[in-house]
Amino acid sequence: MRASLWKCVMTLVMMAVWGLYAAWAADVGEPKEAQSLEDLVVTATRSEEKIKDIPAKIEVIHRDQIELTVGETITEQLKKNSSIGVIEYPGALAGIGIRGFRPEFSGITKHSLILKNGRPAGVTNLATLLTDNIERIEVLKGPASSLYGAEAMGGVVNIITQKHTDKLTGHVEAGFGSFETNFQKASLGGGLGPRFDFGIYGRRYDQQDDITMGNGKKRDNTSFETLNGGLRLGADLAETWRIDVSGDLYQGRDIETPGDIAYGNTRQQNKDLDNYGVDVNLSGNLATNNRLSSTFYYTGEEAVYHSRYSGSTIVPAYRSYDSEISWLGFQLKDEIAWSVHRFILGADYQTIEKKSRSYNRDGTRKAPSSPDESRDNWAGYLETVWKFLDGRLTATAGGRYDRFDLETLKTPYKVDFTPNSEGFSQLSLRGGLNYLFDAGFRLHTTVGQGFVPPSAFELAGYSETVVQGKTMITEGNPNLDPESSLTYDVGVGFERPEWGLALDVTYFHTDVYDKITSVQTGNYKTYINALDAEIYGLETMILFDFGAPLGWNRSLGLFVNSTHIFKAEEEQPNGTTKDIHNVADYTINYGIQYKDRMFDGKLHVRNQGRMKDTDWVTAGYPEIEYPSFAVVDLALRVKLFDHHRLLFKIDNIFDKDYYEKRGYPKPGRAFYASYSFVF
Repeated sequence: MRASLWKCVMTLVMMAVWGLYAAWAADVGEPKEAQSLEDLVVTATRSEEKIKDIPAKIEVIHRDQIELTVGETITEQLKKNSSIGVIEYPGALAGIGIRGFRPEFSGITKHSLILKNGRPAGVTNLATLLTDNIERIEVLKGPASSLYGAEAMGGVVNIITQKHTDKLTGHVEAGFGSFETNFQKASLGGGLGPRFDFGIYGRRYDQQDDITMGNGKKRDNTSFETLNGGLRLGADLAETWRIDVSGDLYQGRDIETPGDIAYGNTRQQNKDLDNYGVDVNLSGNLATNNRLSSTFYYTGEEAVYHSRYSGSTIVPAYRSYDSEISWLGFQLKDEIAWSVHRFILGADYQTIEKKSRSYNRDGTRKAPSSPDESRDNWAGYLETVWKFLDGRLTATAGGRYDRFDLETLKTPYKVDFTPNSEGFSQLSLRGGLNYLFDAGFRLHTTVGQGFVPPSAFELAGYSETVVQGKTMITEGNPNLDPESSLTYDVGVGFERPEWGLALDVTYFHTDVYDKITSVQTGNYKTYINALDAEIYGLETMILFDFGAPLGWNRSLGLFVNSTHIFKAEEEQPNGTTKDIHNVADYTINYGIQYKDRMFDGKLHVRNQGRMKDTDWVTAGYPEIEYPSFAVVDLALRVKLFDHHRLLFKIDNIFDKDYYEKRGYPKPGRAFYASYSFVF
């Protein structure tokens, strides 16, 4: 108790000292970029709109925030800047959950959708998405299946990458840190004459030592190395027509995964991860009020696992499993303006194929645990944006029709199932209203549907397994419906730039229907739509910049971003309900941020509440409750002359011993420093 109190006091003291420095500093500098209602975003309607005009709840994480947030991955950015649910394991494995849905880190069917520049990111493990070359991250909270189809039930994260088209800009950075970490980054981009432009970036990150946990002990088998980079080429083809071709690559090599700490060093693995993608975007005006755009994309994700155990016995490392997933798609969108109103209509196509292989210790092949599968999806959508009362009232309404064909594929060495295929269709609708008042207030509300398709095996699978002389049968159900949801939210926002104040409070309520569960009757198991769930809570965002009302030429701001889950329960087959696992009662991010011409920095506190989970290492798999925790980070950047930057970061200042997933503790206190040359 005393230690916790001391940490709280020290955090407040650090905030106060920082605030006194800012008040004392000379009036030189430039205001910090922060989220504003005037920001243009594209995720909420698939067209550019100002945040203040959008009924849907959307948050923007700008480049400045990304650079001053401790953490190299997208999941670190999301949990520390947008208060969504995240689980991160050591060994490059992470997933998210938005608005009370459980975080998911594997598989092609999830409840939150990740986009890159508006197209599916083509990634199942979010630890492979890093922060380099990102201009901003748009986080749409609430269902968006009426725009994006499957998986957009809890929300959508859209990663917008940098695109330099004018003067040449670039940077070179090198740094080091705790756990024998060293890293190097470089980027270059800009115009090549009057019509062409380009962008290129690369990064290497090497953590050579194992992490030290908050209790001062080393966690064996946690070192890793990653490489990533990308290239973009763009050209203006005519007065309004433009083409961009881009590709990116991620490689994780010899990534060590320790297993649950309850097993000591007897469940260790290492893995190699690859993620790569290419897309081509062509856009231009068909008329002054009609803009057409198209995107072709292909992405791939590959993983190779080497195990160092067999049962509970440590053995020489052997290749135990590998997998590959590919996404191929095409998007066509037409934006039509009619007076102040806008119509966005388009078509999407995507095919996904997933394959996996398992191996014995001697290198021979064996049947994987699940069959190979594919999923084809055709869709058409229409979104309308209506403006009335001189732009004060904005109404949005739209819908999307999806057609899915799922197939379990013939899988080498897997002879206990029969390949099959099934299909289904889904219609999703959403509408919203937003009203602006003179005093800076706005009211916004939406009602929308979301859906998540069944897996190919749940819909069309068939397998037989002999257990103690009896043939156990598992069969898919071709009559399965997708899991579906209905969400409404209502919020009030306020922004007065001259006061330095912006805030938003949004209440949301989600009912989930037709959750898919398995039922066993004798030796026969199948899947049915039987269960429901209910989730509701409150999202809060507050920004206050002391520099604005005081007329400073610098920024000293307080920020709060939180999600409180009042209820997240799902029905059980016996008619009872229980808490949805891995969903925290609350997640609160708060702190202080400062910027002038020479210094900028952020002191950040992340406070996460209790949540329920299953204890997978105890007989009977009992339900357990995780404790709450608070972690403090600090980032400080110094700008020297026009081109030089020094950046210092401290992760987990007070060396908190905590975890997001029991059995997988997070690192203790860590220090990082880097120098960069910017031009």
